[in-house]
Amino acid sequence: MAERRGGSRGCVARLVRRCLFVCALLGAVLVSPAAQALEIALLLSEQKGAAQQFVHALQAALKPGMHRLVQAGAVREGMHTEGVEGADLILAAGRDAAEAALRDSDRPVLAVLVGLRDVERLRAAYPSRPLGAVVLDQPPARHLRLVRAILPQEARVGALLGPDSRHFESELRRAGAAERFEVDVFEISDGKELNGALQFLLDKAGSLLALPDGVVSSPNAARAILLTSYHYRRPIFAFSSAYVTAGALAAVFSTPEHIANDVADLLGTDLVRTGAVAQIASGVRYPERFDVAVNRTVARALGIAVPDDQVLRERVASSGEGTR
Repeated sequence: MAERRGGSRGCVARLVRRCLFVCALLGAVLVSPAAQALEIALLLSEQKGAAQQFVHALQAALKPGMHRLVQAGAVREGMHTEGVEGADLILAAGRDAAEAALRDSDRPVLAVLVGLRDVERLRAAYPSRPLGAVVLDQPPARHLRLVRAILPQEARVGALLGPDSRHFESELRRAGAAERFEVDVFEISDGKELNGALQFLLDKAGSLLALPDGVVSSPNAARAILLTSYHYRRPIFAFSSAYVTAGALAAVFSTPEHIANDVADLLGTDLVRTGAVAQIASGVRYPERFDVAVNRTVARALGIAVPDDQVLRERVASSGEGTR
């Protein structure tokens, strides 16, 4: 009888030990993401506009307790250096914020609300500093899929490039081949070359693609592009809803809220959970989320039947474009 009681006590003890082991294992699994929680300094170029929209959307998108966000101020109103010094990562909203973070700290930097060209210039100026980004630029393939979705029979697309956008030429040509487009590219270095470039492109192509660029997208250049396209009765495909409001036929673009949700996704990946902050502060990523805008008054004037926005989004969407 005593032997049976002793055997029972042994079984119970082994069962307890197993339960404790399983609980400890579960606890480790459940706690591990929090153990890798980051202190992230939010540095803005200015405390308004797109940067503020980004911050509000990011705070709403991050899971509670995932990371600690520290307000590091705004460059134009004064940066809070104490909020930056202890951070695992500086999240810099805007070019000025990214430059200040690289110049005045030694922390890894993830830049947002910047263009691809901004990132390339900052990397050239601070070659030894870790810098990653989620850029505002759309993948060229996304632009051309929008053109194809609206103009299914079109064969040629003109692309007007300037000093800040000429690096897209090779991607445009690859994407054009994938969408069965002949892409006519014309590069200009200043506004004096604009009229000749427009005549060359609009004589040959059935539509014109304008990408963000300091020369090509200036207010005077945009006005000239729209007026010339009306004369040729050629649709303009652009990169912002404001351009569409001004008279472009359609655009694909990402908002600060889109970028914030992309960043929240990035901060929840295995890269963060394994402590690989350096990988976050190194890759340059196109936005995953986007929207389309269509000027249907322009579409009617040009006699173009445009699918509804949801259909366009579905046709434009594709995978495998996230990192450059």
